[in-house]
Amino acid sequence: MRYLLLALSISLIVLAAACAPASTPAAPPAPTPEATPAPVTTAAPATLTLWLPDWMALKNSPGYDKLEETISAFESEVGVRVTIISKLPRGAGGMLNSLHITKPVAASVLPDIVALPYQDIPAAAQTDLLQPLETILPLALRDNHYPFAQQASMVNGAWMTVPFTVDFEHLAFQPAALSEPPVNWDIVLDSKSRYAFPAGGLETTWSDAILVHYLSVVPNSASPLRNQNALKTLLDFYEQAYKDNLIDDASLQAKGPEDTWPRALQGNTPLADTTSRLWLAQRDKITVLRSGPIPTHDSQARYVIHGWAYAVITADPNQQALAAQLINRLIAPETLSAWSQASHVLPARGEALSLWADDEYRAFVTEALEQGFLMPDFTQDADMTRSVHQAVRAVLSGEMTADEAWRQAVSNW
Repeated sequence: MRYLLLALSISLIVLAAACAPASTPAAPPAPTPEATPAPVTTAAPATLTLWLPDWMALKNSPGYDKLEETISAFESEVGVRVTIISKLPRGAGGMLNSLHITKPVAASVLPDIVALPYQDIPAAAQTDLLQPLETILPLALRDNHYPFAQQASMVNGAWMTVPFTVDFEHLAFQPAALSEPPVNWDIVLDSKSRYAFPAGGLETTWSDAILVHYLSVVPNSASPLRNQNALKTLLDFYEQAYKDNLIDDASLQAKGPEDTWPRALQGNTPLADTTSRLWLAQRDKITVLRSGPIPTHDSQARYVIHGWAYAVITADPNQQALAAQLINRLIAPETLSAWSQASHVLPARGEALSLWADDEYRAFVTEALEQGFLMPDFTQDADMTRSVHQAVRAVLSGEMTADEAWRQAVSNW
């Protein structure tokens, strides 16, 4: 009986446990939300925009590899991106024209730095396109240039640009005809050597050759502006050269030295005007030619200088600081020397030129650049320019005598 009761009790306990409601398991701990990392922001590198003429900026241009090498090194070291935009040198779509068009309608896309030809610097400065450089670049940089380059960099007493290239017209001659450069007209006449110089082009433009010839007959104490005696002497020389059949046929059609230089290079005439840039670009083809100054009346060498200069456009102080660093890099003597040689242009700094190979041509251009001058102001007189041009062409073509052409010119100016 006792065992029966014990078994019954155990059965009731088991039954009660089976009928009890199931216990709810404890909820698992809520997962801890993961922290979302903050977005990483990388500041975009500063950008400098540089407008350059197409002869510098196009990838197939001589010297472009040197320019690209310098720009790339600057970008890496300074942490800035340089954007180069190619422009035509002058005229519609050229540097100055593009600046004038862009400023009133989209000033935000103006460049930080621009390269300008010397003759366009005054016009750019007078329209407030350029920033004065006294507070941007060290003044020592302004003074470390040839005299003509210092003049080109200044507008109304303010330092506005940094010249970096040079080009000028000079004579190429055959030593077989003349052992030394014919420094004056008498040597040309006596040698009976034909001479090719630019006498064509627009009627409102002085060619450098005619300008040099004209200046050489103007007394030091006299003004070259509408100087009747000087014009008469000039036309008399041209008439004598024409009568002696010494004016090369290319002269009247030649708009520039690029039209007369081939006459000497190909051996067609013993005397012809070229430029330093043309000479350097084809130096490997020059076998017997030598260089010298353009023949003058007074035997004094004269060189009309052309070239290019950097200018700062941006008014933002931070951009100006970067622009100053880049300009300093581009015109450093070693950099400018290497780039100018590769580009077939002369550097506007003597320190850079001194790093070129020491030869006869470097000696010649070094002396020329010390004496060089910019296009004189009187050449802007349109009436005088047109009258002189017409008179010169009339005499060189034999259409008029020197007296006839002179009377017509002075009556028209």
